[in-house]
Amino acid sequence: MRTVLVSAVAGMGILIILGMIALVYGLIQKSDNPDFKFFDLAKEAPELEQALKEVEVPLVGKKKDTTPTPQATVSSSAIAPAKAFGDMRLEIPKGYKIVETDMDSQRLVLRMINEQGINRLMILDINSGAKLGGLSLAPAE
Repeated sequence: MRTVLVSAVAGMGILIILGMIALVYGLIQKSDNPDFKFFDLAKEAPELEQALKEVEVPLVGKKKDTTPTPQATVSSSAIAPAKAFGDMRLEIPKGYKIVETDMDSQRLVLRMINEQGINRLMILDINSGAKLGGLSLAPAE
């Protein structure tokens, strides 16, 4: 029984040493070539590589709708890069404060609330900084 335990500990020690050697080798290769990969998923498993690119990690506490939208299917090369628009002054309605922000590739949404608890959404274009519109959310009467 003792020889089995000694063999198991020796085997695990060898695995740890081999893992450390592989780690050091990978760090050295990565410092010489930033594109270095031990396993290239694009060649070995292209469908897995594509699936990993499509995974969206949600922000903590937020759940996003997983249904595809037309904008989500547009290739990233078709989206215009953001242009500088300088410093802008954004008028927030009196009595409101910003409590949440959310954004996608083209829009910034500000959620504001006032003292009476009425929510308001303001939608801005990220590329130009222009206000696209707003929504006042009031309780049903």
